[in-house]
Amino acid sequence: MHKFSTGFYEVFEKLMNLAIWNTIWVLHTLLGLGIFGWAPATLALFSVLRKSKLEENEFPKMKTFFKIYKSEFIRANIIGFFILFGGLSIFFSFYTLLDMDMWLQVSFGALLFVVFILYIIVSLYIFPVAAHYQTSLKEHVRYSLMIGLAYLPQSFLLAFLVVLIGFIYQAFPGLILFYLVSFPATLMVSIALHVFQKIEESNRKADVMEGKSHSLANLQQ
Repeated sequence: MHKFSTGFYEVFEKLMNLAIWNTIWVLHTLLGLGIFGWAPATLALFSVLRKSKLEENEFPKMKTFFKIYKSEFIRANIIGFFILFGGLSIFFSFYTLLDMDMWLQVSFGALLFVVFILYIIVSLYIFPVAAHYQTSLKEHVRYSLMIGLAYLPQSFLLAFLVVLIGFIYQAFPGLILFYLVSFPATLMVSIALHVFQKIEESNRKADVMEGKSHSLANLQQ
């Protein structure tokens, strides 16, 4: 009974924290007039969630959030507009297919579908990548695409969960008020960190193997 009550309290606490972070995200989105605020708020949220999962020690979460929101405001907006304009471009491209001949619809439709899949992969990973790796914007896109294609099962899982959450929000609209971004964000961070850790483990093993090969080469000389 004690274990059940403890587990229930932990779940309730996590849900409360997600609701609070969603409120903070909404407020900072409004602070940026919506269109200029959602991307910095999203990057700040992903960064805080990532740090919370990686670090056992407590840290000033609200201070960290606002610091990232301010320092990454321009970079995050570039990412945000890349996602928005990329999505709109693909949408209007699909719409123009309706006015084409059948064989053009098939050929260009297949090409556009591939572009759409790549766009989805980049969109799923770009905020976790931007929160985890200190690289340029160009590298954020490249890393997102490479990681997403290299770890397709995790990418499909991410896409499935996002779609599933969308259906849940449609069935229970009241959840949107408390968990619109915070709930999918925490799932995306968890899966992305698992992928990043696998990449880092692979890199460490490669470095060890490279070190052994250098040692053998030195012995042979």
